[in-house]
Amino acid sequence: MLRTLLGTDLWIEQNSRQAFNLDTILLQHFIKIPVRTKTILDVGTGVGPLMLYLSKRTKAKIIGVEIQEARYHQALKNIALNHLEHQLSCMHLDVKQLLMKDVDLIVTNPPFFKTTETSNKSEDEDDLIARHEVTLNLEELISSSSRLLKFGGYLTMIHRPDRFAEMTDLFNRYGFQVKRVRFVHPYLNHPANHLLIEAMKNGNPGMLVEPPLILYVDKHILTKEMVDIYGGR
Repeated sequence: MLRTLLGTDLWIEQNSRQAFNLDTILLQHFIKIPVRTKTILDVGTGVGPLMLYLSKRTKAKIIGVEIQEARYHQALKNIALNHLEHQLSCMHLDVKQLLMKDVDLIVTNPPFFKTTETSNKSEDEDDLIARHEVTLNLEELISSSSRLLKFGGYLTMIHRPDRFAEMTDLFNRYGFQVKRVRFVHPYLNHPANHLLIEAMKNGNPGMLVEPPLILYVDKHILTKEMVDIYGGR
């Protein structure tokens, strides 16, 4: 299936199992790219939607890392489809084996669910790896990011609010300071169901809790902020 990347003039090709979702749109909106950024890693890039979004905001080199072969090949096709080979690239690799250093920014929409949990959805192996910590758990993600990032580099991700305490502990353990968080709520007065978080390697203490992001005013009616995030589409 070929379609435009929501809110942009870029194109993306994907099948139904590879389709990106709201998480990617929320994450790309939350990410801040420091002015002097030269290298961005997108861990678990899938078919590359987050890389494509970020290419509209920076001239930095953006490298996708994808462990699933089919998604990796589709990411390469999507890069070529948009003639972005000069800026974007992708590696078929487990991030734990990646040999790089001094990365400026790591972005990721990682698996949310532990292997002991269910996501209330029937899944094949492809979906299972994308949604569950089969090949990469939260500690491995954060420890790998600490190894790859430069002093003062950033890790920005979307995850589940119920794992915030676990994430904070791991960030502290691997030399990060949480700098920004934003909780995402489906409706006003409903508990948060997503967490957007930015951490800095070797950063000074001091965390900004941004105003909550509310998705819907009522059923199927987006808030004004969400309309703006979707680009009015």
